[in-house]
Amino acid sequence: MHVLFRMMAIASLTLFLAGCPMNGSADQSADSPRTPAEIRRDGNRLTDEPSLYLQQHAHNPIDWYPWGEAALSRARAEDKPIFLSIGYSSCHWCHVMEHEVFEHDDVAMFMNQHFICIKVDREERPDLDNVYMAAVQMMTGRGGWPMSVFLTPELQPFYGGTYFPHDQFVQLTGKIVEVYDERRGELEQQAAEMGRRIGAVPQLENAGAVSRQMITAAANSGKKQYDPTQGGFQQQQKFPTPVKWRFLLHEYRRAGDPELAEMIRHTCEAMAGGGIYDHIGGGFHRYTVDERWTVPHFEKMLYDNGQLASLYLEAGVVFERADFTAVGLDVLDTLLRDMRGSEGGFYSSLDADSGGEEGTYYIWSRDEISAVVGEVDGPVLADLLGVVGSGNFEHTGKSVLTWRADLDAVATKYDRDPGDLTGLLSRHRQALGEKRNERIAPGLDRKIITSWNGLTIAAMAQGYAVTGQESYLNGARQAADFLLKEHRRDDGSLWRASSAGQTTGEAILDDYAFLADGLIELYQVSGETRYLVAARELVDLAVRDFVREEGGYYLSRAGTEAPLGRTVDTFDSVIPSGNAILFRNLVRLAAVTGETSYLDTARHDLDSWSGLLDRAGLEMAGWFDAANLALGPIHDVVIAGDKSDEHRATLTRTVLSRLPAAAVLSLVPANGPDAETRKAAPALIGKVAIDGNATAYVCQFGTCKAPTGDAEELLAQVLEGWQN
Repeated sequence: MHVLFRMMAIASLTLFLAGCPMNGSADQSADSPRTPAEIRRDGNRLTDEPSLYLQQHAHNPIDWYPWGEAALSRARAEDKPIFLSIGYSSCHWCHVMEHEVFEHDDVAMFMNQHFICIKVDREERPDLDNVYMAAVQMMTGRGGWPMSVFLTPELQPFYGGTYFPHDQFVQLTGKIVEVYDERRGELEQQAAEMGRRIGAVPQLENAGAVSRQMITAAANSGKKQYDPTQGGFQQQQKFPTPVKWRFLLHEYRRAGDPELAEMIRHTCEAMAGGGIYDHIGGGFHRYTVDERWTVPHFEKMLYDNGQLASLYLEAGVVFERADFTAVGLDVLDTLLRDMRGSEGGFYSSLDADSGGEEGTYYIWSRDEISAVVGEVDGPVLADLLGVVGSGNFEHTGKSVLTWRADLDAVATKYDRDPGDLTGLLSRHRQALGEKRNERIAPGLDRKIITSWNGLTIAAMAQGYAVTGQESYLNGARQAADFLLKEHRRDDGSLWRASSAGQTTGEAILDDYAFLADGLIELYQVSGETRYLVAARELVDLAVRDFVREEGGYYLSRAGTEAPLGRTVDTFDSVIPSGNAILFRNLVRLAAVTGETSYLDTARHDLDSWSGLLDRAGLEMAGWFDAANLALGPIHDVVIAGDKSDEHRATLTRTVLSRLPAAAVLSLVPANGPDAETRKAAPALIGKVAIDGNATAYVCQFGTCKAPTGDAEELLAQVLEGWQN
């Protein structure tokens, strides 16, 4: 154990035994610092920040700075430690810590005197969040938000944690000042070592080329982690982790393993029926605090819902489950209704709290349901929704809604037709939603994040592919056009986010990779070459500016701020690693353009990490998903014909409605691609409608099967090498 950790453990013990008052003798700054009351009244240094999270703290009595040179230079000039607090607007425990700690004058007086206090919105600065979360996890063995980190003026972390209640925070910060003043040399030495460890990229012996055996082993590791009783993985708290389930779904589609199929079906059923799903308004909450998917933390995140919509849409196609498809479409409808701005971009999150309390917007009593739907259907629907008299949410006497009751048992209890009960929620859903809308609604963070919108664009395009409904195509197109206009600079680089029209934050690898992925999906369903061109430009820039000489890609762009050095985000989390999606883009661009240098790059980069992949298993599911494509087969599918040709529409629908896991579709006119398309995708040259009839071509890097106008034959060609 590092000396720092022993020192802080001893300090913490001493702290709790003896306490440490928050008073000190730090010199007053020359500009006569404002009192907590003045800061609360007039606002601190966050008042002009566009981030909703920072605005939520703009009238704390703590003299918060945003991350930037003003704060960092003051820390260096005054030789003070930095208190870095990182969170996000919809985080319940961030709100709790604000109310219990940051709103108190005793805390503010001490912190303003002894620390430079910095607030960071993790959604705007995921690079900082990534680096300092790694430090907290090294120190404590766990992480989460709010994140609380103490840094030297040189930005090296020396102590950290997550949520601290008031008294513990008071005592802790007092002890930190004591240690900082009295054992500075030792602290700095160990802080520098911590910074070195965080900046180190994991290296393992090269295990050779990534192989099918490695992919199969990763899928098999998922079988060992699977929870056969509740679905999902064996966790006390249940997270959806869609990146893992999409990899397993694709592996099932390739290999046809029935055990994987059962795992995926069971998990999709469990999540869709649990309290993690909003059965009145649609959409998924972030995770549940129990293993049965019942009681969630209620924030709704765009990144979860974009990915989960894609998972359910594809699972619906693969397993011929209309209920899965309905969930995916319900999520998309929710995003279009509740989380989209007038400019077309999708907003980042809905808060967990309503009127200062968590979950109150979403929970119901039996009486409340009967008051809306009537005394005949009310008790029946309450049973179907899992609403019990005592409630299932804390001590409220109210329940989080679920949809997993035994229909036959409820029908027998109330002498009702089971078939009638199946549609009971649908009949009353609108009325329940209207009644719920009378409550204080959760806050909406109107921040538009590039990468999360990329995930959503992909899901919207897939929604259109499955249904042909224009609302989903328009949703994807409008979001893409907004990002390409407002989040892309003249040099092609990206902004991370925007709020109220103000762009902020340097984009990270995820932003380039996820947006490019969404644009490729949109290109396939729209037939508009401009989206393929934009995707190529983003991928080419990412390969140039994020590349790591030893293989793979850094999280941050060359030349941008990186306090502890540039890091590599290797493992998937609630979202895929940016590396994984960039590899996927490279393979798909190779297929559609015919430029095999993209494929060579993807294979080389994957192979350079084979040692880590071999050991990480399902924790790098997104990488294995990309490896599945890189090992092939992946098909370049071209359908040539006039837009008005009904047979071209039939062939197009045949491909799109299957959401093929290993194909990229291009739609070209009957006489072949235009000049812009030929330049963007040379592989499409020569693909024309034979004898004026809509014609499909299925190729693999220049080797094509016999052209066909038969829908059945086309589907067989597209799925060759895959089971589904």
